[in-house]
Amino acid sequence: MRIFLDVGGHYGETLDVALDPRWGFDKVFCFEPARPCRRILGGFRDTRVRVVPVGLSNRTGRTTLYGTGLLGGSVYADKRQFDAHVAAETVDLVRATDWLLANTSDHDEIYLKLNCEGSECDVLEDMLDSGVIDRLRCIYVDFDVRKIPSQAHRQAFVEERLRQEGCRFVTPESLTSPGGSAAVREWLTAVTSAAPAASGTLRYRLGLHRPLYVWARTAARTALPRPVYSLAARRLGAQSRQRAKDAAG
Repeated sequence: MRIFLDVGGHYGETLDVALDPRWGFDKVFCFEPARPCRRILGGFRDTRVRVVPVGLSNRTGRTTLYGTGLLGGSVYADKRQFDAHVAAETVDLVRATDWLLANTSDHDEIYLKLNCEGSECDVLEDMLDSGVIDRLRCIYVDFDVRKIPSQAHRQAFVEERLRQEGCRFVTPESLTSPGGSAAVREWLTAVTSAAPAASGTLRYRLGLHRPLYVWARTAARTALPRPVYSLAARRLGAQSRQRAKDAAG
């Protein structure tokens, strides 16, 4: 079975890419602990999707998510947030090794994307220590620890361990795309074989799998000049609506 693990789902930016039928994924698991984000992720209409309402980590338990719902939301308090309104939420964590052993097998073809604002080192070290990382075909990891003063030193150590163990991984810096969804698409193009006669292609191209919010955002990004789109996103996007809801109590 070909499986995609989207760790740090946010509003479905990577999920939207992973659902393209050309990759041939049988299951797509989207890990997102933030309640505001899951309200949007739950609107994706594809039977392969499972939204997992936890954050992957090196332990199972509960913790505080700082900047919940924001693109930079993190379990690390010293990560700088670029939004003046930063709400916190108590969220659930699951040890990465435990989840993989319970939900995948050695015979699965698993691709892992990590963009989880500092927790990527927790996840990778846990899987390296347990050996379950051998189940992964390839890893895309955005090392956000570089943005966190208390964690930045871990990136070089984890990258070296991945190399020593022979793990196949890429970072946004190693790709030609500018990052985000485009980089994930470039990565998948390079490491997967296209699914023969993929079904659902027309439905995907029309965006019928997307929640209304994601569909509208994608259309606006395509049609509007970048400065206009950025202004509209700040004033009308999901994060601005969440701020208004929080302010209203």
